[in-house]
Amino acid sequence: MEISKKLEVGKITHWGKRKKSKNKREEKKLQIQKAFSESVSVEVIPALESYLVENNRILRVAAYCRVSTYEGSQAGSHELQVQHYKEMIENNPKWEFVGIYADEGVSGTSTRGRINFLRMVDDCYSGKIDLILTKSISRFARNTLDCLDTIRRLRLLRPPVGVFFESENLNTLESKNEFTLGVMSLVAQGESEQKSAAITWSIIERFKKGIPIIPTHNLLGFDKNEYGQVVVAEEEAEIIRYIYDSYLDGASPSEIACSLTNARIPTVIGNEIWKSSSILRILRNEKYCGDVLMQKTFTVDCFTHRKMHNTGQRPQYLLKDGIPAIISKEKWEKVQYLLKTRRYSSTQVTKPETGIFISRVKNGALKGFIHINPKWNKEEIKQVVEKFKDERKI
Repeated sequence: MEISKKLEVGKITHWGKRKKSKNKREEKKLQIQKAFSESVSVEVIPALESYLVENNRILRVAAYCRVSTYEGSQAGSHELQVQHYKEMIENNPKWEFVGIYADEGVSGTSTRGRINFLRMVDDCYSGKIDLILTKSISRFARNTLDCLDTIRRLRLLRPPVGVFFESENLNTLESKNEFTLGVMSLVAQGESEQKSAAITWSIIERFKKGIPIIPTHNLLGFDKNEYGQVVVAEEEAEIIRYIYDSYLDGASPSEIACSLTNARIPTVIGNEIWKSSSILRILRNEKYCGDVLMQKTFTVDCFTHRKMHNTGQRPQYLLKDGIPAIISKEKWEKVQYLLKTRRYSSTQVTKPETGIFISRVKNGALKGFIHINPKWNKEEIKQVVEKFKDERKI
């Protein structure tokens, strides 16, 4: 099976779908940056008292910003936080700007994955920061234990490092705020749990009504039009057809992966090297014949974010002919049959009860030779070879 001339070696360096969403996010950010760069006449009336300054010391101040998704609507919120705190710190003569620590597209229910949050805490331990500014408790952490533990550890440093939550007007260095902080952290965690449960309910109800959620940014062969409908991306679909046809022609997943790598066809996320596991996932994906199986995986809880393959723990929902097909159902069924019977199958092939079944090559130069099953052990192969020798003597 040859890849068409349209997809010649080295001609495609990346697919366009990831670039589109990135451009939207960049536009949002530029809009905020432009607003902050233009001078607008606004009179600021400062507060008469502030506990965020010390009379004889310049405080080294940093800010922590976070949004939980990469959606375009949150790109503006992220940039707004960054620009707001940068301007706020730099305009205060009693503060020294240390930096902005920002995590984008990361949940606050765990510190895992919040690289810049952890870096900021390390810098506090290194004595580089006296005060951290952040928008709210929910931006800082949505896990009560993580929030209180981090704040208490920072407060025990010498000199102590404070965290100022702007929305709640709360400074962690003031002991009277300990109770309020605990309550607010619980509220933030409760909100997160409630939000997670509401999202899960909404998703399941969509599934029941045959409304699938199909992100296409990492799904080769499909894209979305301006109305959000799933459509076939013809150039990418050609790779999918090549993979299915090659497998039906006898190529193994590793051989297909090598051929795509050698042809310099990038993977859907832009990697140069294909793996056989990626080919197997494509061959097993029912979306390529137009069906959509929903709830293949599920999230165990909203704090660990651990996902599990749904092997019967939750209901699944099959929507037939829900999206445009790239390959025919007959072809997809043939591939599934071969996946079950070839060596890549995870199910064990049952051996005949009456000895080992031996098949022979019926045509060609190797006519009369026997097939060796890769699942046979050494003893079984030895028995078959002995039997073969005896037959040849006769």
